Amino acid sequence: MTHFFSAAMIIIGGIIMGLSLWESRKLLVMIPFLPENKQLPLTKKIHLLQGLMLFFLLGYGIVAISFISRINILGELFVGVVFFGGAVFVLISNRIQTKMLIEAKNTLSGLLPICSSCKKMRSQNSDPKNQASWQPLEVFISDRTSADFTHSICPECLKKNFPEQADRILNKTR
Repeated sequence: MTHFFSAAMIIIGGIIMGLSLWESRKLLVMIPFLPENKQLPLTKKIHLLQGLMLFFLLGYGIVAISFISRINILGELFVGVVFFGGAVFVLISNRIQTKMLIEAKNTLSGLLPICSSCKKMRSQNSDPKNQASWQPLEVFISDRTSADFTHSICPECLKKNFPEQADRILNKTR
């Protein structure tokens, strides 16, 4: 009776792992929405995760067959390997999920309160009348994303703010 129960649990675990492998395809759908420099490393980790799931699925099958056919030595060896692999699987899975959640958090979305005159941003749920609630656009975005800023000046602003140097600078860079 114990062998039958063990084999049933292992087969059910294999079915769950198979469904998890099928569902893991949805992780790859999120990759294009992440910053470009994060896409390849996360894609590789997701493929590694899927490889581990396939390994587990095969391991569950081998262990189930060994329990049903009562080849205990093979079952014990694979149980140890599967449990070790399970720990690695959970570690990689947690890291992937954490990185994807961090990247999703670092993506700005929704309505952003911005001053129509000076372009300062107001922190969410802060008092619009309090000057401390407003911060430069660069600070607002850098605090909430992995973006960093470098400054330059567009040709229109160059002509408006530095008319005597604008022609010389613009003609020099062409």
